[in-house]
Amino acid sequence: MAVLVATVSVLPLAAARAPLRVTVSISPYADIVARLGGELVSVSTLLPPGASPHSFDPTPSQAAGLARAELIVMNGGVDGWLARLVAATAPDVPTVVVMERVDVDPPGAGHGPGGEPEESYAGHAGHEHAGINPHVWLDPTLMLAAAEVVTEELARLDPANGGAYHAALGRLRADLLALDAEIAATLAPVRGAPFVPFHDAWPYFAERYGLDLVLSLEPFPGREPSPRYVAEAVAAVRAAGAKAVFAERQLDPRSAEVVAESAGVALATLDPIGGAPGPTDYESLLRFNAATILAALR
Repeated sequence: MAVLVATVSVLPLAAARAPLRVTVSISPYADIVARLGGELVSVSTLLPPGASPHSFDPTPSQAAGLARAELIVMNGGVDGWLARLVAATAPDVPTVVVMERVDVDPPGAGHGPGGEPEESYAGHAGHEHAGINPHVWLDPTLMLAAAEVVTEELARLDPANGGAYHAALGRLRADLLALDAEIAATLAPVRGAPFVPFHDAWPYFAERYGLDLVLSLEPFPGREPSPRYVAEAVAAVRAAGAKAVFAERQLDPRSAEVVAESAGVALATLDPIGGAPGPTDYESLLRFNAATILAALR
């Protein structure tokens, strides 16, 4: 009997495995993967807090470490640097590209100065995804679709724990749907209000919650707009009756400051990505942005 007990006690250890090593491009996906995997995963994020994915350059140590990942999760479109890094250093590592796996209906385009639709994403620095706006994670219903894709991949790579991943997805689904309803209620007082963000990260969010996306102050992230564009943006902000314009934590705010001062409106700062010292989890990130928008526009 003593031998039998000893043998049985070893079996769980034999079945156990080290946490699945998952590398993600930006922090919203790190939080989602961690919530899906718990202690079954070890998550690392390549983009450091405060950096913009549009201009990020990975370090040699990050490039070397990528090959040790067992799963890579990237958004697509905003993180082309990671796609190039995967191709060069980790071509055999399973990779989820959210923009390739989630059905996305392109949101209504904002309008540039003069009422002309803002230009497509195709060919812009940091945006490689065939002209479709890639900032899907700012809509929690689209983030839920991304989480479903990631869950399937985790279960495929670690089938012994597939049930745990799917159970976590069920809990996450409830949380994200509740978050969606909460954000809608938060922004209900400013539904239909003119909304002027810094760059074109916000069309899914604006469409989901009924904000009137007027234009983006910096249509190409990391590229300072021309004086003519800024002047026309000031006129568009005034014509729309916007109460505020919004800078972003990860990008130089100078053009937003100029537009706000020239148009005589308030300036507030949004955060599309999060990470310390800002919001460190996905739900806090969306709540922060909703509260900031409400305070500036009501």
